[in-house]
Amino acid sequence: MNVKITHRNVKASDSIKEKVEGWLDSSQERYEVITSAHVILEKNDREDIAEATVHVAGKDIFAKASADNLYAALDSLADKIDRQLDKIHQKNVNKKGVQRPATEAEIEAEPA
Repeated sequence: MNVKITHRNVKASDSIKEKVEGWLDSSQERYEVITSAHVILEKNDREDIAEATVHVAGKDIFAKASADNLYAALDSLADKIDRQLDKIHQKNVNKKGVQRPATEAEIEAEPA
């Protein structure tokens, strides 16, 4: 997976880079669909902004988040991207013809 981190008006520290790469690695392990990512970090007078474009097989996912500090903005951004990745993952898993997981009611109703 290719990761590109761009910063505007702020120098991205090593801990911020590690946080971004750690988040993307954990998302890649869970969903296994990320091919590349571009994260842009920006600092304004009032707030810090983080935006990301994640390239998935056949799709591009974009999210933008802002907060008082860069770490809070990255956490919010990670939540937004992960929700979109989960939605794509669920669409791929629950296609017609693929066995869906059994619910608890169905398991209890089965004869022993």
